[in-house]
Amino acid sequence: MKRLFVILILAIFCLSISTKVDAQCKQQLVYQCATQTEKAIYLRDFNTKLRREKGIDETGMKWTVVLNKGTQYRFSLCAPDGYQDMVVLTLYDSEHPENSKPWGCTYDKTTKTDRKSFDFICNKTAMYYISIRFKPNVGDKKACAVGILSFVGKSK
Repeated sequence: MKRLFVILILAIFCLSISTKVDAQCKQQLVYQCATQTEKAIYLRDFNTKLRREKGIDETGMKWTVVLNKGTQYRFSLCAPDGYQDMVVLTLYDSEHPENSKPWGCTYDKTTKTDRKSFDFICNKTAMYYISIRFKPNVGDKKACAVGILSFVGKSK
């Protein structure tokens, strides 16, 4: 009976540690990403757990935001060490789909270069979509990533 009790206590302890580690990953990434935006005001964060499943190209999550005309925004992306070059943040709307002509992206397909952030000057108040995903055919692991939306200023 004592052994069963000890095993049960150890199992509960191990499960609680794994949950805390995941939560810390997100909070640390949010703080790290939000403090990197120079001369910009933090507005919102987008947390995601990424998990590539075999046979599925589209992984990650997407969110909806309303952006205002005449405002400059900054979108930043942070991922844990070793995953930065596997993850991409994309800004798009219904007229400019995610995979063809997005408004902004942290990965340039033509030059095959990554960037940590990009600025977007909104020309039309509308609903926009933000996605955080593994790049196509890259990454077959689990990861977490954080996107940050920041206010830079009013455009002239």
